[in-house]
Amino acid sequence: MSKKNTTEVNEVSQSYPKLVDNRLRQLRFSLEDEKVDALVLTYLPNIRYLTNFSGTEATVFLDKENIYFITDDRYEEQIKTELYTLPDLKTYISRDPWAIALDKGILENVESLAFESDRVSYHEAVEIRNRIRPVKFKPVHLLAEKFTIPKDPVELDYIKQACDIAEKTYEKMLDFIKPGISENDIAIEIAYQSRKLGSEGDPFNIIAVSGARGCLIHGTPSDKKIKNGDIVILDFGCTVHGFCSDITRTFAVGKATKEQKQIYKLIYEAQSTAINEVRPSMNGKILDAFARNIIEKEGLGNYFQHSLGHGIGLVPHELPIITFRKDDQIIPENCVLAIEPGVYLPDKFGMRVEDEIFVTRNGATRLTNAPADLLVI
Repeated sequence: MSKKNTTEVNEVSQSYPKLVDNRLRQLRFSLEDEKVDALVLTYLPNIRYLTNFSGTEATVFLDKENIYFITDDRYEEQIKTELYTLPDLKTYISRDPWAIALDKGILENVESLAFESDRVSYHEAVEIRNRIRPVKFKPVHLLAEKFTIPKDPVELDYIKQACDIAEKTYEKMLDFIKPGISENDIAIEIAYQSRKLGSEGDPFNIIAVSGARGCLIHGTPSDKKIKNGDIVILDFGCTVHGFCSDITRTFAVGKATKEQKQIYKLIYEAQSTAINEVRPSMNGKILDAFARNIIEKEGLGNYFQHSLGHGIGLVPHELPIITFRKDDQIIPENCVLAIEPGVYLPDKFGMRVEDEIFVTRNGATRLTNAPADLLVI
């Protein structure tokens, strides 16, 4: 292997959020719990939570004393100023991280190495295991994610900025949308306006659906044109320093029926109740029930089949998942959640409201605010 392909890089200059130290400490404690000597991370959001690396290719080895960061030559200059100034961080440039791990002695005192089994394919795991024998290659499930759910104040501020951009974008869309505009036109304008306001990009595919298409919970925008009497659902987010927002807004064009106004009030009440009840250490299934019971009491439970919400951070859908389908999702203090109840009446219309909240020891703080009544434009 050429010298250029195995460059060791020592310049790193980013200070880092205090919570990163805690994440690293917890991961190292987990090595003992898992009875392994080291951990390899390849899932990029986990790597970014620990190192601030924003590129598309990296591998991190973590043992009880060192952090080894490996990326390829495309990012050799970028990491000199991007990576956090972590104690005992060593960086290398190579297109073959496993060759580096073997050549530089990263695995020299490692008898058992944990890997992210939910992020590495079986075929890849077998290939790696064969390369690193006699080191044991042990699968672990969502080991790092449990420590990245709580957010540092710096990370929370980025999410708040992303939320602010999303709400300002929505206000601009209310002036843009009118009969004759297509769903595709709306989605394009959301992307354009959010970028103008400072978003780095769309964290997920924008949803803009109307009329009967509002029952497509993850519907793709189409050439359907908005008409008077349509209920419109916009579900989109923004990104700041990699951190996401995710809001959903529902409104009527021209006019709204009594039924539509009542259902909107119902889902808003369900959302507000859940937000008022959330507490650290609560089981997500219990939080889901606070909202779901309100909708079920009105006979509309069969029309709300998706989860109540999810965590949000460097990816728009993180743990915990707030759902009636899982009973192992615990809500920790200092996490950010998106809460999004909805009702979808086939061949008629759909409605959803989604807001971000920050979970504190005293309850939830709203980061975004959907209107309490169905807006008509």
